[in-house]
Amino acid sequence: MILRTLLSHYRRHPLQGLFLVTGIVIANVLLVGTLLINAQARASYSAGEQLLAGQPVGRIEHRVDGQAVDERDYVRLRRQGFAMVAPVLRRVVRTRVGEPLELLGVDPFALSGMSMSDGSRSTADAAGGFAEFPFPPYQLWAAPGRLQQLGRRAGDRIVLESGVYLPPLVAVPGQQLGHRLLLDIGALQAITDSPGELSYLGVFPAPRGRLEALNAALPDHLRYVDTLDTPDPAELTQSFHLNLAAMGLLAFVVGVFLTYNALAFSYTDRHDLIRRLRLAGVTRRELQQGLLKELALFLAAGSLLGYWLGAQLAAWLLPGVGRTLAQLYGVYISYPDALIPSGSALPLAMTAIAAGLCVLFPLREALNAPLLERWQGSWHHLTAAQRDRRMLIAALALLAASAVLGLRAEALWLALAGMACLLLGAALLLPTVLRMLLGGLTRLLPPRRARLNWLLADSRWLLGPASLALMAMTLALVANSGLNTMIGSFRQATDDWLNQRLAADLYLGARLPPTELRVWLDEAYPGLTAVERFRTRLRPEKPGGQRAEVEVVSLQNDDRFRDSVGLIRSVAAARTDFFAGNGLYISERAWRLGGWRPGDTVVLCPARPAEKVLGVYHDYGNPLSQWMVTESLFRACWPQLQPLGLAIVGPPETPWAAVRGDLAERFGLESGNVIDASELKDIGLAVFDRTFTVTQALNALTLLVAGIGIFCAVSAIHHHRVGHQALLTSLGLSRRERAALLLSQWGLLGLLCMVLVWPFGTLLAAYLAAIVTPVAFGWSFSLQPEWPHYLVLAVSAAAALILAVLVPSLRLLRASPSALLREQAT
Repeated sequence: MILRTLLSHYRRHPLQGLFLVTGIVIANVLLVGTLLINAQARASYSAGEQLLAGQPVGRIEHRVDGQAVDERDYVRLRRQGFAMVAPVLRRVVRTRVGEPLELLGVDPFALSGMSMSDGSRSTADAAGGFAEFPFPPYQLWAAPGRLQQLGRRAGDRIVLESGVYLPPLVAVPGQQLGHRLLLDIGALQAITDSPGELSYLGVFPAPRGRLEALNAALPDHLRYVDTLDTPDPAELTQSFHLNLAAMGLLAFVVGVFLTYNALAFSYTDRHDLIRRLRLAGVTRRELQQGLLKELALFLAAGSLLGYWLGAQLAAWLLPGVGRTLAQLYGVYISYPDALIPSGSALPLAMTAIAAGLCVLFPLREALNAPLLERWQGSWHHLTAAQRDRRMLIAALALLAASAVLGLRAEALWLALAGMACLLLGAALLLPTVLRMLLGGLTRLLPPRRARLNWLLADSRWLLGPASLALMAMTLALVANSGLNTMIGSFRQATDDWLNQRLAADLYLGARLPPTELRVWLDEAYPGLTAVERFRTRLRPEKPGGQRAEVEVVSLQNDDRFRDSVGLIRSVAAARTDFFAGNGLYISERAWRLGGWRPGDTVVLCPARPAEKVLGVYHDYGNPLSQWMVTESLFRACWPQLQPLGLAIVGPPETPWAAVRGDLAERFGLESGNVIDASELKDIGLAVFDRTFTVTQALNALTLLVAGIGIFCAVSAIHHHRVGHQALLTSLGLSRRERAALLLSQWGLLGLLCMVLVWPFGTLLAAYLAAIVTPVAFGWSFSLQPEWPHYLVLAVSAAAALILAVLVPSLRLLRASPSALLREQAT
């Protein structure tokens, strides 16, 4: 009976029930979505790389990084009886509209019947088999999620920038294709003009003796790499997934604020009902049990709906996450038709615990309220004052904890905990700051401005019921401001870094004989110089004792390249010693995460004594640590390695368009194989922008969540605003004047919230740039706030509040004065 009586309130006020469910749903949606995405990624990492349901245990690649494997080596190994190897060709092409596509060419006949790591056999059979896949006009296989991401349908043919048409698209589920598009290796060789070239040979499970024999049969220029020796993708992408989870937790906190607000409104509206039930003989314990059962019903409905919507959100965002992981880390995850229901208990448990905390204070206030009406006004006023003091103390404690964690953060979870303390501290500080600002504005206004004085006084009253919704909005705005400032600063730093590092004028994507190229340049363009670029990989021991994979790259000892590397830390005379071949530079990631320091010595190669670490430089976007040496030092260590690529430098007045055309004609190159520095920069920035697409989407969703919270709060508050509107109407204010007061009031609150958003948004961006990002990725960059962004955010906050207020206010403003007075009387 008690439960039915309590639930009857929502039959008369269904919007309040809707707002409570909305808060619970919002708390679950992004949290569930990010958890499911991370679970799917972990499952893909555990399964390992898949090629048509076959799982390689290793690969055979060229000893020179980036150099193709000759197809004749593969044929020779197969003729020797090594049937466990299969050829793979990987190419990145661009469509006519500039969209990059990663194509993977395989030989389905070589893969057919390969063994899985568990001993089963791979059928390599999908989409009706290979009847059309390896024969003209071929087929281009794609995961259904990737097909949707491209905005294509089965049967479409993509046109490349070279004008070549790719084979017809076929949606193939269950093959772990992820971000890649699969086609016949012969077709890919023809499309990309790379006959006889392979990226690597996949090695599938076989008896240990056969694998040892394979390794012994490899020619000197090839090497076998076991999958156990490659970087662990879960470890490589840990920072990305933790940041993704942090965004889900942020939205969860916003949803918790909204749930608390909805519960507080519900209990406030039922003060009279609760008082009458107590006067009728219902005990406090019985009332408490009834209210908790009611909350359990709402929790069950909201959590189930939130979980379903979170799963839909995860399926929508997963292709974008896969693209980011592929481009940033070279890691691939599958796009399944159904997500793994992993960790479903965690969001439900978190929601239940958060709901218990949310109901704790409103429930206690509702049950402790005086039974006599005459004492209730002063009791509520005293309770609100105590609540504001508690929030102020909690805010100061959280901000202090944030400072301590930021100074001591060496692990990512500590840095993220400090960021969470900063966000919550800013939100809890809001009511006190708004009361102070409104009080200061009241003292500045002359008494004769009655309407403005009423607006400020009424706004101070609004801080009681609306403070939590405003705190949720402020939390979302601070996160939005901080992330946008961080991303903008990082993008500017990346832009400056690309300008610095792309010192050459033209870069050649095709392999050409360096001597032949130099002879041609001396004849056709005497002022131009061909520069060779070298790269290899090592697994040195870090100062902590563990081994880490490190890239070693060369730098030309030329005037153009001498100042192309900016050092952020260095020893004395670092540049002089570096170009004299007496040391090396290390990337910022190698310094922060690898543990090497300027002044340390490292073993570069057995043929040389230990080299001194001379300086640290920025290397954005590289998931591996990097060492940089002069070209002469590189050649001294690895004289057998061929250059990874070539670049051309020359005076600014050089007609580079003509040079590109003559190069392509002389050496038979496609236009995409001769790229100028500006094009490479555009490609790099495009990858950067796509990398943060998911973060910005989640950021926008968090703002939307806060807007929904404001709408819910205003709708509930207007239930108590009938008396105010009746009074204003009786004093002669027209409907238009009352609407202007309402909208001005909420717009003012939105602008005043920016007093906290501006400094804390900048502080959050600085925290992300100086603490979280270096700990997570090994990069740092200077903060460059964009002040127009803050003005846009202020206008957006005020406009969002006004829009959220507009719809709930229409009914209140349209009511006639007599209807308002009758409703107030009842």
